[in-house]
Amino acid sequence: MTSHYTKRYRNHFVSLCSLLLISACSSSDITPGTELHAHVTHLPPAATVTTTSAGKQFVNDNNVTIELTSAYLTLSEMDIRTNCSASPFARLLDTVYELLIPTAHAHTESTPTKLGTPLVVNVLNPDSEELEFGHFSPAPASYCGITVHMHPADADARGLPNALSMIGLVLHVEGSYDDGQGGGPVAFTVETAIEPEHADVAFPTPIVLSASNLSDEAHLNIEYNTWFNGFDAATIAALVAGDTTATSLLLDNITASIHHD
Repeated sequence: MTSHYTKRYRNHFVSLCSLLLISACSSSDITPGTELHAHVTHLPPAATVTTTSAGKQFVNDNNVTIELTSAYLTLSEMDIRTNCSASPFARLLDTVYELLIPTAHAHTESTPTKLGTPLVVNVLNPDSEELEFGHFSPAPASYCGITVHMHPADADARGLPNALSMIGLVLHVEGSYDDGQGGGPVAFTVETAIEPEHADVAFPTPIVLSASNLSDEAHLNIEYNTWFNGFDAATIAALVAGDTTATSLLLDNITASIHHD
């Protein structure tokens, strides 16, 4: 009796191992080593930004001259999407969840379709500079877009500056503004840990990864010269004072400034 059952279980075990082996072989046959590299630049449209001895200068849509002498933005996560029609709904769920249960964000565990190692972007670096946020290793599929999240930097974030601390911050912006009304440039500094809405960036054409196209690239661009659109001198002063409406306008502009290059 004992021998009969031992043999029976041994046969089941051998069958299970065989199925697992066949499954692994099948999976390797249909899933080649695909990669999608995500790159980031901060390149405004031509002739809209002037490089000065102190930093970068541009004029916003209210004819206010902004000069940035220090500017850092934390990009914390990116994930690629096969269904971009769900983005507005996903954003709504994220917003409701964050209101109900505020979350302290640290590194998010990376998956084949998500990268969770934060990168602090120095906007004052040359506009031609291209940074690699990381590379995905997803299954072969057609990918329609990428979602960019901006949470406060932690101590392990890449690109942390030496001149100031970005730990716990999403954004640091320092410089001056001049509305041309005779008051001259006014210095300002803005720092916040408040998280902007994530940016859902659609690719102009889907990126298709397959056995015949194992590797591709996504290029994201941050048009920082639009961050202060809608601001006049009074609104910037309110922003510096911590006004929530002015802060929301700045964060919304940052989200809208991220495009596919």
